[in-house]
Amino acid sequence: MAKITMNSLPAQLTPEELAELEAAEKMPITFDDDCPEMTDDMLKQFHKMDKVTIKISPGNMKIIKSFGPDYAKILSHLLDLALNDAELVKKCI
Repeated sequence: MAKITMNSLPAQLTPEELAELEAAEKMPITFDDDCPEMTDDMLKQFHKMDKVTIKISPGNMKIIKSFGPDYAKILSHLLDLALNDAELVKKCI
């Protein structure tokens, strides 16, 4: 569900538009087949994450995948370690 607070709305809204939004804010949420209510377990699956696409050579991809099904997590950890190693970063620049 998207949430917008009244103080984050654009200033150029007409009084009628503001009244319509205030009325909508008081309406109950109606769930249906296209928009079912989410359970706590369903909501836990969401997490904010920045995603970046990088190119990895086929040889390195083979090595990475050899670490098992958690290879993406391991690659992310390796990247974190590398970026926090100033000497290693200097070698790559």
